Amino acid sequence: MLDRFAEQLRKARLKKGVSLQQIAARTRIDFKFLEAINNGNFGFLPDLYVKAFIKQYAKAIDLDELETIKKYEDVIAGKVIEDDEPKSLLEQKIEISKPEPELEKEKAPPIFDGSNLTSNASAKPDGMKNQLRVLIYAAGIVLAGVIIFFAFINRSSTIVVEEIPYEKVLEETRDRYETKEEPDEAPVAKINTDSLTLQFVNADSLDSAWVMVIHDDIKKEDFLLYPKNTKTVYATDNFKFTLGNSGVILLRLDNQLLNFEGKRGSVRHYEITRKGIQRLTSPPILKIE
Repeated sequence: MLDRFAEQLRKARLKKGVSLQQIAARTRIDFKFLEAINNGNFGFLPDLYVKAFIKQYAKAIDLDELETIKKYEDVIAGKVIEDDEPKSLLEQKIEISKPEPELEKEKAPPIFDGSNLTSNASAKPDGMKNQLRVLIYAAGIVLAGVIIFFAFINRSSTIVVEEIPYEKVLEETRDRYETKEEPDEAPVAKINTDSLTLQFVNADSLDSAWVMVIHDDIKKEDFLLYPKNTKTVYATDNFKFTLGNSGVILLRLDNQLLNFEGKRGSVRHYEITRKGIQRLTSPPILKIE
């Protein structure tokens, strides 16, 4: 089952013409983890962390992230997933545009009753039918050409994609997903004097870390924190969060370094209030009003 899911991801990636090395450059996910996903091996890290990698993988090849995660969860639950790819819009429209072949009607044998008039009368309608068939077929070809022109050639912006240099693609993708690095020596600005300011700092030089944080039990966000990068979040009363690869993360509350136990490659959950930090035994969830 997992092999079939991995095969679908691999086919989608190859269809886009994207290599594993390009995905690694765009997402900063370690190549060995991408290779494991490509080979159908999803046991390399805890499930929460694997889902974060699959989500980034799907983004990199323009797949729907939620739908991809849903397929993965269905496979884990033992459900069968379909692997038949639907025909493209171009293929469907071309099929519709093709004129249906005329069934060749069997010609009636000529009537020989000793009269040339009867023979000529039967031949004339057949000739008219042949000419009409040729005209209908030609009209069908013209109509198909007009449909293809206006549906595809005239909308060249959706079919022909201008080649963009790889360096530009990498830079745009990095700007989209990468959290901006904040200087350690710069003072942390608060939203207001009553708010809590929390900094997640990836102190490692190689590994990324996935973070899911809930602000005041009502707002949720998640992000991938790249090596040597910092992300600052704010809340009024508390933070509850999950750290993937928690051993590479440092925490600063109101610019004060917090003492907590993280472990490289391990997923852990915490809560921070004005009183300090404590470890949670289960993943935090949004408060239901």
